[in-house]
Amino acid sequence: MTPQAPLASPESRPIERLTYSVDESAQALGVSRPTIYRLLARRVLVPVAGLRHKRIPCQQIRRLVNSTELHNRN
Repeated sequence: MTPQAPLASPESRPIERLTYSVDESAQALGVSRPTIYRLLARRVLVPVAGLRHKRIPCQQIRRLVNSTELHNRN
């Protein structure tokens, strides 16, 4: 027997994502995981502090997509 998810009320809305994992960030930007780690090392992306796994705020991914910063990196 598999547990069923509780039914959502009509007033409920999906929760907006606040962070992405390294893999999700790479997929969103269309780059590899090593590129994400390079961007983290260069402080182009700054992960959320204090977490065991690197989580990158969605705002930073959106900022990077909307800027030319990613394209101007060597």
